[in-house]
Amino acid sequence: MARKRNNTLRHLLFFSTLFFFRIISFLPLALTRKSASFLAAIIYHAIPRIRKIGMANLDIAYGDSLTRTEKETILRKSVKNLALVALEFPQVPYLKDNINSLHINIKGWDNIDVEKGCIIIGAHLGNWEWLLPVGVHMGMRPIVVVRQFDDQRMDTIVNGIRQASGVKTIPKNAAMGPLLRRLQQGWHVGLLADQNPREDAVPVTFFGKSTWATIGPAIIAKRSGKPIHPVSIVRDKNNGYNVEFFPPLELEDSDDTLKDLQINTQRCQDVLETMIRKTPEQWLWFHRRWKKRERLEKEWAERVARKRSNSEANDVATSPQKELEP
Repeated sequence: MARKRNNTLRHLLFFSTLFFFRIISFLPLALTRKSASFLAAIIYHAIPRIRKIGMANLDIAYGDSLTRTEKETILRKSVKNLALVALEFPQVPYLKDNINSLHINIKGWDNIDVEKGCIIIGAHLGNWEWLLPVGVHMGMRPIVVVRQFDDQRMDTIVNGIRQASGVKTIPKNAAMGPLLRRLQQGWHVGLLADQNPREDAVPVTFFGKSTWATIGPAIIAKRSGKPIHPVSIVRDKNNGYNVEFFPPLELEDSDDTLKDLQINTQRCQDVLETMIRKTPEQWLWFHRRWKKRERLEKEWAERVARKRSNSEANDVATSPQKELEP
Protein backbone atom coordinates (compact mmCIF):
# COMPACT_ATOMS: atom_id res chain seq x y z
CA MET A 1 0.00 0.00 0.00
CA ALA A 2 2.82 2.40 0.91
CA ARG A 3 4.58 1.70 -2.38
CA LYS A 4 1.39 2.41 -4.32
CA ARG A 5 0.91 5.67 -2.42
CA ASN A 6 4.51 6.70 -3.15
CA ASN A 7 4.06 5.96 -6.84
CA THR A 8 0.88 8.04 -6.88
CA LEU A 9 2.67 10.97 -5.26
CA ARG A 10 5.55 10.60 -7.70
CA HIS A 11 3.21 10.69 -10.68
CA LEU A 12 1.38 13.69 -9.21
CA LEU A 13 4.65 15.58 -8.69
CA PHE A 14 5.85 14.82 -12.20
CA PHE A 15 2.68 15.88 -13.99
CA SER A 16 2.27 18.95 -11.77
CA THR A 17 5.84 20.01 -12.56
CA LEU A 18 5.37 19.37 -16.26
CA PHE A 19 2.14 21.38 -16.31
CA PHE A 20 3.73 24.20 -14.29
CA PHE A 21 6.73 24.54 -16.60
CA ARG A 22 4.59 24.39 -19.73
CA ILE A 23 2.29 27.15 -18.52
CA ILE A 24 5.09 29.37 -17.22
CA SER A 25 7.14 29.05 -20.41
CA PHE A 26 4.31 30.61 -22.45
CA LEU A 27 3.77 33.60 -20.16
CA PRO A 28 5.75 36.85 -20.28
CA LEU A 29 8.48 36.91 -17.64
CA ALA A 30 7.20 40.17 -16.14
CA LEU A 31 3.78 38.59 -15.60
CA THR A 32 5.14 35.45 -13.97
CA ARG A 33 7.29 37.52 -11.64
CA LYS A 34 4.24 39.44 -10.45
CA SER A 35 2.71 36.18 -9.23
CA ALA A 36 5.74 35.41 -7.04
CA SER A 37 4.35 37.16 -3.95
CA PHE A 38 1.09 35.22 -4.22
CA LEU A 39 2.90 31.90 -4.68
CA ALA A 40 5.29 32.70 -1.82
CA ALA A 41 2.42 33.50 0.56
CA ILE A 42 0.85 30.11 -0.18
CA ILE A 43 4.14 28.30 0.38
CA TYR A 44 4.93 30.23 3.58
CA HIS A 45 1.58 29.50 5.23
CA ALA A 46 0.92 26.02 3.78
CA ILE A 47 4.25 24.45 4.77
CA PRO A 48 4.92 24.86 8.52
CA ARG A 49 8.31 23.18 8.13
CA ILE A 50 9.58 26.20 6.21
CA ARG A 51 8.73 28.56 9.06
CA LYS A 52 10.07 26.20 11.72
CA ILE A 53 13.43 25.45 10.08
CA GLY A 54 13.84 28.94 8.67
CA MET A 55 13.37 30.71 11.99
CA ALA A 56 15.58 28.18 13.80
CA ASN A 57 18.36 28.82 11.28
CA LEU A 58 18.02 32.58 11.57
CA ASP A 59 18.22 32.25 15.36
CA ILE A 60 21.43 30.23 14.99
CA ALA A 61 22.97 32.65 12.49
CA TYR A 62 21.98 35.98 14.02
CA GLY A 63 21.07 35.25 17.64
CA ASP A 64 19.75 38.37 19.37
CA SER A 65 21.33 40.76 16.87
CA LEU A 66 18.06 40.79 14.92
CA THR A 67 14.52 41.02 16.26
CA ARG A 68 11.96 38.32 15.54
CA THR A 69 10.16 40.71 13.18
CA GLU A 70 13.39 41.30 11.24
CA LYS A 71 13.98 37.57 11.00
CA GLU A 72 10.42 36.95 9.80
CA THR A 73 10.90 39.60 7.13
CA ILE A 74 14.07 37.90 5.91
CA LEU A 75 12.33 34.51 5.87
CA ARG A 76 9.28 35.76 3.96
CA LYS A 77 11.53 37.39 1.36
CA SER A 78 13.59 34.19 1.18
CA VAL A 79 10.45 32.22 0.31
CA LYS A 80 9.57 34.83 -2.32
CA ASN A 81 13.06 34.47 -3.75
CA LEU A 82 12.53 30.71 -4.07
CA ALA A 83 9.22 31.36 -5.84
CA LEU A 84 11.03 33.66 -8.27
CA VAL A 85 13.70 31.01 -8.92
CA ALA A 86 10.96 28.51 -9.81
CA LEU A 87 9.05 30.98 -11.97
CA GLU A 88 12.20 32.08 -13.81
CA PHE A 89 13.56 28.58 -14.33
CA PRO A 90 11.85 27.96 -17.71
CA GLN A 91 13.72 31.01 -19.05
CA VAL A 92 17.11 29.29 -18.55
CA PRO A 93 17.48 28.11 -22.20
CA TYR A 94 17.08 31.69 -23.46
CA LEU A 95 19.53 33.43 -21.14
CA LYS A 96 22.68 33.21 -23.23
CA ASP A 97 21.03 35.23 -26.02
CA ASN A 98 19.11 37.71 -23.84
CA ILE A 99 21.54 38.94 -21.17
CA ASN A 100 21.12 42.62 -22.03
CA SER A 101 17.32 42.60 -22.24
CA LEU A 102 17.12 40.83 -18.87
CA HIS A 103 19.24 43.55 -17.23
CA ILE A 104 22.03 41.27 -16.05
CA ASN A 105 25.09 43.24 -14.95
CA ILE A 106 28.39 41.32 -14.94
CA LYS A 107 31.31 42.32 -12.74
CA GLY A 108 34.75 40.82 -12.21
CA TRP A 109 34.87 38.85 -15.45
CA ASP A 110 38.54 39.75 -15.85
CA ASN A 111 39.24 37.46 -12.87
CA ILE A 112 38.41 34.43 -15.06
CA ASP A 113 40.79 32.91 -17.60
CA VAL A 114 38.13 31.47 -19.86
CA GLU A 115 40.66 29.39 -21.81
CA LYS A 116 41.65 27.42 -18.72
CA GLY A 117 39.56 25.19 -16.50
CA CYS A 118 38.51 26.33 -13.05
CA ILE A 119 36.08 25.53 -10.24
CA ILE A 120 33.15 27.89 -9.73
CA ILE A 121 31.52 27.85 -6.30
CA GLY A 122 28.29 29.54 -5.34
CA ALA A 123 25.39 29.35 -2.92
CA HIS A 124 21.62 28.93 -3.16
CA LEU A 125 21.52 32.70 -3.32
CA GLY A 126 19.60 34.96 -5.70
CA ASN A 127 18.76 32.94 -8.79
CA TRP A 128 21.49 30.30 -8.72
CA GLU A 129 19.93 28.52 -11.72
CA TRP A 130 20.79 31.50 -13.94
CA LEU A 131 24.44 31.66 -12.90
CA LEU A 132 26.10 29.17 -15.25
CA PRO A 133 23.94 30.08 -18.28
CA VAL A 134 25.32 33.61 -17.85
CA GLY A 135 28.78 32.02 -17.92
CA VAL A 136 27.89 30.34 -21.22
CA HIS A 137 27.08 33.76 -22.64
CA MET A 138 30.55 34.91 -21.56
CA GLY A 139 32.28 32.01 -23.29
CA MET A 140 32.56 29.46 -20.48
CA ARG A 141 32.03 25.72 -20.89
CA PRO A 142 30.32 24.90 -17.60
CA ILE A 143 29.56 21.49 -16.19
CA VAL A 144 27.50 21.24 -13.02
CA VAL A 145 27.14 18.43 -10.49
CA VAL A 146 23.46 17.64 -9.81
CA ARG A 147 21.61 15.41 -7.39
CA GLN A 148 19.35 13.02 -9.27
CA PHE A 149 15.61 12.85 -8.61
CA ASP A 150 14.01 9.58 -7.56
CA ASP A 151 11.84 9.88 -10.66
CA GLN A 152 13.90 9.69 -13.86
CA ARG A 153 11.26 11.71 -15.67
CA MET A 154 11.94 14.66 -13.36
CA ASP A 155 15.62 14.46 -14.28
CA THR A 156 14.64 14.55 -17.94
CA ILE A 157 12.60 17.75 -17.49
CA VAL A 158 14.92 19.68 -15.18
CA ASN A 159 18.23 18.68 -16.75
CA GLY A 160 16.76 19.14 -20.20
CA ILE A 161 16.12 22.81 -19.38
CA ARG A 162 19.60 23.23 -17.90
CA GLN A 163 21.34 21.58 -20.83
CA ALA A 164 19.37 23.62 -23.34
CA SER A 165 21.23 26.65 -22.02
CA GLY A 166 24.60 25.10 -22.85
CA VAL A 167 25.33 23.79 -19.35
CA LYS A 168 26.36 20.14 -19.12
CA THR A 169 25.08 18.19 -16.11
CA ILE A 170 26.63 15.19 -14.39
CA PRO A 171 25.17 13.02 -11.58
CA LYS A 172 26.73 13.52 -8.16
CA ASN A 173 27.43 9.83 -7.57
CA ALA A 174 29.67 9.45 -10.64
CA ALA A 175 31.28 12.85 -10.90
CA MET A 176 34.94 12.87 -9.81
CA GLY A 177 36.68 11.19 -12.75
CA PRO A 178 34.71 12.98 -15.49
CA LEU A 179 35.06 16.33 -13.70
CA LEU A 180 38.84 16.04 -13.48
CA ARG A 181 39.07 15.15 -17.17
CA ARG A 182 36.83 18.07 -18.16
CA LEU A 183 38.87 20.48 -16.06
CA GLN A 184 42.06 19.47 -17.85
CA GLN A 185 40.24 20.11 -21.14
CA GLY A 186 39.44 23.68 -20.10
CA TRP A 187 35.88 23.22 -18.80
CA HIS A 188 34.49 25.07 -15.78
CA VAL A 189 33.03 23.01 -12.93
CA GLY A 190 30.08 24.54 -11.06
CA LEU A 191 29.36 23.56 -7.45
CA LEU A 192 26.85 24.88 -4.90
CA ALA A 193 28.73 24.40 -1.64
CA ASP A 194 26.50 26.01 1.00
CA GLN A 195 24.39 23.08 2.20
CA ASN A 196 24.82 20.43 4.89
CA PRO A 197 26.22 17.26 3.24
CA ARG A 198 25.58 13.67 4.24
CA GLU A 199 29.05 12.48 3.22
CA ASP A 200 32.52 13.65 2.13
CA ALA A 201 32.56 16.51 4.63
CA VAL A 202 34.80 18.23 7.16
CA PRO A 203 33.90 20.29 10.24
CA VAL A 204 33.74 24.05 9.67
CA THR A 205 32.20 27.15 11.17
CA PHE A 206 29.42 28.94 9.30
CA PHE A 207 27.99 32.17 10.70
CA GLY A 208 30.20 31.46 13.72
CA LYS A 209 28.56 28.09 14.48
CA SER A 210 30.00 24.60 14.05
CA THR A 211 28.62 22.51 11.20
CA TRP A 212 29.73 20.39 8.22
CA ALA A 213 30.66 21.37 4.69
CA THR A 214 31.37 19.43 1.52
CA ILE A 215 35.00 18.88 0.57
CA GLY A 216 33.96 18.84 -3.11
CA PRO A 217 35.59 22.12 -4.23
CA ALA A 218 38.73 21.58 -2.11
CA ILE A 219 39.33 17.97 -3.17
CA ILE A 220 38.76 18.74 -6.86
CA ALA A 221 41.15 21.70 -6.63
CA LYS A 222 43.71 19.50 -4.83
CA ARG A 223 43.59 16.77 -7.45
CA SER A 224 43.37 19.01 -10.52
CA GLY A 225 45.57 21.93 -9.52
CA LYS A 226 42.84 24.30 -10.77
CA PRO A 227 41.73 27.48 -8.97
CA ILE A 228 38.47 28.01 -7.09
CA HIS A 229 36.53 31.15 -8.06
CA PRO A 230 33.54 32.23 -5.92
CA VAL A 231 30.63 33.64 -7.95
CA SER A 232 27.41 35.33 -6.83
CA ILE A 233 24.19 36.33 -8.57
CA VAL A 234 21.78 38.53 -6.63
CA ARG A 235 18.60 40.32 -7.66
CA ASP A 236 18.38 44.09 -7.56
CA LYS A 237 15.29 46.20 -6.79
CA ASN A 238 14.37 46.39 -10.49
CA ASN A 239 14.34 42.60 -11.01
CA GLY A 240 17.69 42.71 -12.75
CA TYR A 241 20.65 40.67 -11.59
CA ASN A 242 24.18 41.51 -10.50
CA VAL A 243 26.64 38.72 -11.28
CA GLU A 244 30.11 38.92 -9.78
CA PHE A 245 33.10 36.68 -10.52
CA PHE A 246 35.63 36.90 -7.69
CA PRO A 247 39.41 36.33 -7.73
CA PRO A 248 40.61 32.80 -7.00
CA LEU A 249 40.80 31.74 -3.37
CA GLU A 250 44.19 31.33 -1.78
CA LEU A 251 44.53 27.59 -1.17
CA GLU A 252 46.80 25.56 1.09
CA ASP A 253 48.78 22.86 -0.72
CA SER A 254 51.04 20.79 1.51
CA ASP A 255 51.79 17.15 2.25
CA ASP A 256 49.07 17.15 4.91
CA THR A 257 46.00 16.49 2.75
CA LEU A 258 43.52 16.28 5.61
CA LYS A 259 44.64 19.63 7.01
CA ASP A 260 44.59 21.24 3.56
CA LEU A 261 41.05 20.01 2.90
CA GLN A 262 39.78 21.44 6.17
CA ILE A 263 41.51 24.81 5.72
CA ASN A 264 40.45 25.20 2.10
CA THR A 265 36.89 24.09 2.79
CA GLN A 266 36.67 26.68 5.57
CA ARG A 267 37.87 29.36 3.16
CA CYS A 268 35.11 28.36 0.74
CA GLN A 269 32.52 28.63 3.51
CA ASP A 270 33.86 31.99 4.65
CA VAL A 271 33.44 33.57 1.23
CA LEU A 272 29.96 32.08 0.82
CA GLU A 273 28.96 33.44 4.23
CA THR A 274 30.17 36.89 3.20
CA MET A 275 27.98 36.74 0.09
CA ILE A 276 24.93 35.65 2.05
CA ARG A 277 25.34 38.33 4.72
CA LYS A 278 25.08 41.03 2.03
CA THR A 279 21.61 39.85 0.90
CA PRO A 280 20.33 37.33 3.49
CA GLU A 281 16.76 37.66 2.19
CA GLN A 282 17.86 35.94 -1.04
CA TRP A 283 19.34 32.83 0.60
CA LEU A 284 17.63 29.47 1.14
CA TRP A 285 17.13 29.64 4.91
CA PHE A 286 14.84 26.62 5.23
CA HIS A 287 17.53 24.01 4.58
CA ARG A 288 18.85 22.40 7.81
CA ARG A 289 22.31 23.91 7.44
CA TRP A 290 23.44 23.22 11.01
CA LYS A 291 22.02 19.71 11.30
CA LYS A 292 23.99 17.29 13.48
CA ARG A 293 25.64 14.42 11.60
CA GLU A 294 26.61 11.65 14.04
CA ARG A 295 28.08 9.47 11.31
CA LEU A 296 30.26 12.32 10.05
CA GLU A 297 31.39 13.09 13.60
CA LYS A 298 32.42 9.45 14.10
CA GLU A 299 34.21 9.27 10.75
CA TRP A 300 36.06 12.53 11.41
CA ALA A 301 37.18 11.40 14.86
CA GLU A 302 38.50 8.17 13.31
CA ARG A 303 40.41 10.10 10.62
CA VAL A 304 41.99 12.40 13.20
CA ALA A 305 42.92 9.42 15.39
CA ARG A 306 44.52 7.59 12.44
CA LYS A 307 46.44 10.71 11.46
CA ARG A 308 47.72 11.15 15.03
CA SER A 309 48.67 7.49 15.25
CA ASN A 310 50.54 7.60 11.94
CA SER A 311 52.31 10.80 12.96
CA GLU A 312 53.46 9.29 16.26
CA ALA A 313 54.64 6.14 14.48
CA ASN A 314 56.66 8.25 12.03
CA ASP A 315 58.18 10.25 14.89
CA VAL A 316 59.33 7.02 16.57
CA ALA A 317 60.71 5.62 13.32
CA THR A 318 62.73 8.75 12.51
CA SER A 319 63.96 9.66 16.03
CA PRO A 320 67.64 8.85 16.86
CA GLN A 321 68.13 5.72 18.93
CA LYS A 322 69.29 6.36 22.50
CA GLU A 323 72.76 5.06 23.24
CA LEU A 324 72.88 2.24 25.77
CA GLU A 325 74.34 3.08 29.16
CA PRO A 326 77.64 1.31 29.78
